[in-house]
Amino acid sequence: MTSKSVLLLVSFIVVSSVMGAKYIFLVNAPPDSVMGVSHSLACPCECPMVLEDCHMSCGLQWKNQIGEKLTAGLAKDDIVAYFYKRYGSESLLTPAQRFAGKWYQVSRGGYPVKDMVLFGMIVLVWTALLNTVLVMGKEKLQSLTKK
Repeated sequence: MTSKSVLLLVSFIVVSSVMGAKYIFLVNAPPDSVMGVSHSLACPCECPMVLEDCHMSCGLQWKNQIGEKLTAGLAKDDIVAYFYKRYGSESLLTPAQRFAGKWYQVSRGGYPVKDMVLFGMIVLVWTALLNTVLVMGKEKLQSLTKK
């Protein structure tokens, strides 16, 4: 493998890791919304889904409870504590469960094709940009060391 190929591979791995981690672990919704609270909870049934991604009746019931508690003025931490107290540690997500739930959703066809294509395009553009910066930096460093 040439050094440019290695830099391209490193760029792709870095961008994919960052984008994947952002998708899996960062919440896009405000903490005082149903989606913001449900980001921290597991689906109550046997599936490995994250509650924010669940659209089955069991998940919708929990989301309705979250909405009622938000309307009553409770904060995210209070609502998560309520679910923990009522349903136990199974209601909370570990990082491994979050990863498994997101992978389950992607692997079972839970995303529209256009969203997956857009995500792929974003990863490719950022990979190209990072690779360009790394190649330029390497060439600049080599030119400085030759002098």
